[in-house]
Amino acid sequence: MKKQLVLTFIIVLISCTKETTIPEIPIVQTPLNEYKITPSATDAAITAFNNEHYVYLSTQAVPKNKLFVFLPGTSSSPIYYTTILKKAASMGYHTIGLMYPNSTDIYNNSSNNTDNTQFGKCRLEAFEGINHTSGVSIDATNCIKNRLVKLLNYLQTQNPSQNWQQFLTGSNIDWGKCVVAGHSQGGGHAFFIAKQVAVARAISFSSIDWNTTLATNADWVTQTGATPISKFYSLNHFQDEIFNYVLVQTQLSNMSLTGPVTSIDVVSSPYNNSHILSTNAIPAYPLLFPFHNSLCINAYVPKEASGNTIASFDKAWEYLIGN
Repeated sequence: MKKQLVLTFIIVLISCTKETTIPEIPIVQTPLNEYKITPSATDAAITAFNNEHYVYLSTQAVPKNKLFVFLPGTSSSPIYYTTILKKAASMGYHTIGLMYPNSTDIYNNSSNNTDNTQFGKCRLEAFEGINHTSGVSIDATNCIKNRLVKLLNYLQTQNPSQNWQQFLTGSNIDWGKCVVAGHSQGGGHAFFIAKQVAVARAISFSSIDWNTTLATNADWVTQTGATPISKFYSLNHFQDEIFNYVLVQTQLSNMSLTGPVTSIDVVSSPYNNSHILSTNAIPAYPLLFPFHNSLCINAYVPKEASGNTIASFDKAWEYLIGN
């Protein structure tokens, strides 16, 4: 009897094995390629401000063949802005969070200077690495332009199928394919760069160049630039602790940005087609200038209960970055 039961069990087992097909395990493709690259890896001459660049490229989105370049705020690094970087990449942009010389020197030198050209001179030196002022000390190796060129060359060498070279024309950047954005000091650089070269779009988060002594914006703000003012966009917080909201709006008005001022908290995209957006949302983290940081620093960006970025911010970023 025992032998018969054992034999029956074996037959049933064999039968099940023959008839049962093991389902294939699907290959899960990572939605985003992420690269963390020190500036010195792209150019051995770079030795300062060497925190990692953060680079993203979607494996699923339809490529826009445009480059989203994001410049962090004072003394910050791209690692703190990965949420908005990933958002841009998910929209099909080749995306770079660029590390660059972003000390407080520009503000120490310019904010109370009776020479209202100093903000512009500091930003020009940071951009192109040519000496324009004693207020900052940024050479051609360490400037924003060189760091971006060297990073694009590095990425093309390391990942030739990803077509990073499309954003270069020889040894120069094809700025017309670039959306340049930034937070705080980086937002000022984004607007300034768009005055120097014609970019696809410029986006400033929480930024202003205001001369306290002269009670006016920096002179470069109202100068005619290479990029049409119709391609400038801004998002600011009503309760910004670092840059006074009223003064920011004064600067944007002086620049002739497309209005009216529109709150992303109450108006949906496309926000009356305004380029001057504002918010009064509650930051996710309450310490160390939370309102100023809430517009795009990971820990501060307002969150849903799930931990995801609140819908009003997600939609605003999408609108600002541009489809």
